[in-house]
Amino acid sequence: MLDPLPLPSDCVLRPAISDDKPLIQTLLEQFRREVLPSISDSERTLRGLAIAASILFGSYLVVSSKPGNLILPLVGFAGAAGIGVVVVQILTWNEGWANFWVIEQNDRLVACAKLRCYSRYSVLNDLFVVPELRDRGLGSYLIANLGKKATKPLYLTCLPSLVKFYMRLGFTPISISHLSPLLQFDLGIPNQLTVVPLVMK
Repeated sequence: MLDPLPLPSDCVLRPAISDDKPLIQTLLEQFRREVLPSISDSERTLRGLAIAASILFGSYLVVSSKPGNLILPLVGFAGAAGIGVVVVQILTWNEGWANFWVIEQNDRLVACAKLRCYSRYSVLNDLFVVPELRDRGLGSYLIANLGKKATKPLYLTCLPSLVKFYMRLGFTPISISHLSPLLQFDLGIPNQLTVVPLVMK
């Protein structure tokens, strides 16, 4: 692993605090705009209508089922449960900031990453450095320091174009088939992008 560049003197690495939540959300929105395909207004509207239709249809099946018929209520319940998972993910973001580390420059958040440590491994997600400060070593510094705090092995996923960057920092690409379903979920596999899983041991 290459030693990262030192952190510029006007920057500080620290764990996120609750006041950072809106700033982290802003960084992550910028990150998603960079890596995710843009969604048109019409597609966003269609997705909203599909969710609303699922909720209405599931509710209709539960309410209209005859006594003794379990299939329709189960289908309705499954649809409602799927929507519930989405709502829970949105609501649990309120606690999600606690796993973030940020780099602050002159009272402005310029980089973030989310480190979740479990008993047997850790997962690094949502690494982002603002575009105007890239190539100054902030990402490398963040990864090196979080790598020291992580329970090994440390997993992450990245776009194929970033594999060499992470390999320089000590990560090795691995096959998705070597990851448990729970770890695949933690890493966001499968998702809308083609990503490469990597591990640091």
